[in-house]
Amino acid sequence: MAALLVGAGLAPAAQAPAAHAADAQDVTVYGHPIVGAVLSVEGAPAYFANCGGSGEPSYSIQWLRDGEPVETSPPYSPYLYPLEADDLGGRISAIATGSPTNCAGQEVVTGESEEIRKEPMRAEGFTGRGVFELMARKHDGTLMMYLGRDQVQGWQETRQVGPGWDGFTRIFAAGDFTTDGISDLMATDTSGTLYRFQGTGDGGFYTFRHAVGWGWDSIDKVAGPGDFDGDGLNDLLGSEANGDLYVFPSHPWGGWSPRMKVGHGWDVMDLRIGPGDFDGDGNVDVLAKDKAGRLYFYGGDGAGGWTSSRQIGQGWNALTNIGSAGDFNRDGVNDVHGVNAAGELVMYYGDGHGGWKGAETVGWGWTIFNGLY
Repeated sequence: MAALLVGAGLAPAAQAPAAHAADAQDVTVYGHPIVGAVLSVEGAPAYFANCGGSGEPSYSIQWLRDGEPVETSPPYSPYLYPLEADDLGGRISAIATGSPTNCAGQEVVTGESEEIRKEPMRAEGFTGRGVFELMARKHDGTLMMYLGRDQVQGWQETRQVGPGWDGFTRIFAAGDFTTDGISDLMATDTSGTLYRFQGTGDGGFYTFRHAVGWGWDSIDKVAGPGDFDGDGLNDLLGSEANGDLYVFPSHPWGGWSPRMKVGHGWDVMDLRIGPGDFDGDGNVDVLAKDKAGRLYFYGGDGAGGWTSSRQIGQGWNALTNIGSAGDFNRDGVNDVHGVNAAGELVMYYGDGHGGWKGAETVGWGWTIFNGLY
């Protein structure tokens, strides 16, 4: 992002501009343009290094959204800008002003950031390509990744992610939970501890696992719908044994906000998945299967609630490892997969309106896996 120096030469001759350790074009807005991340002004400390007096900051920052002044909330630091839901779709820039002690009248106006967006969802994959990528766990605990092609339907290659994943009772891919623009994995163990494995961006994960929750053995059928409550951050959905359904809103940098009850009677369901925006209204939705094998669509309202529900299929008890990992046939609509008794991986293509436009077998021999994510 380019920067423009303004105000040069406005200071009186007796207050000659201080020598700068960096050029004005090096002063830029820095950080991931994702809600929950924090932006800073890179290069400003060096540029204004000689502008302050003893014990004074050498510069100040005025943050702008689409060219209009905004204040940080909460004000963690005048030098940082935490991105929130109000920033979605906007572009952030800044005016850095040198201390009047030595640099009166000197300003640097940065260029704008990229457009602020929500955290990447599961459908954006693990390698930064934004295409279909399916994780699969073998019975021996080896985690594999099947990469879809970039522009057309089909498979590109298969990679081994790593061994040792048989120690987890559940694994679920729910998108980015570290506001770094890279999708992560979540997993629980027999003690009910919830772990986050941070993605590396090339299809792998850092070996250190972060414990990010406890008592999750009492939470059933956890799914990652994306941003369910409209704050720009990815969330989790899970139900208790009595059928009460809760959304667990994520907090920037891996924490959680208090959970909110968003439904009851969900104990009749034995499967829940998050296909993203399945009906084309711009809000993330949920699919759930009851114990009789009927599949239902639940439309999210974008603010932590629901718009409608309806049955969209039956006979889904014939499939195992049902999930939604993105757009396999590259038509711009997320799809749903499952494995039948013959070990065939069957893809059900969404029509963008909460229904289907066909299904086909896209793989064989998938009984070697006990989980798809």
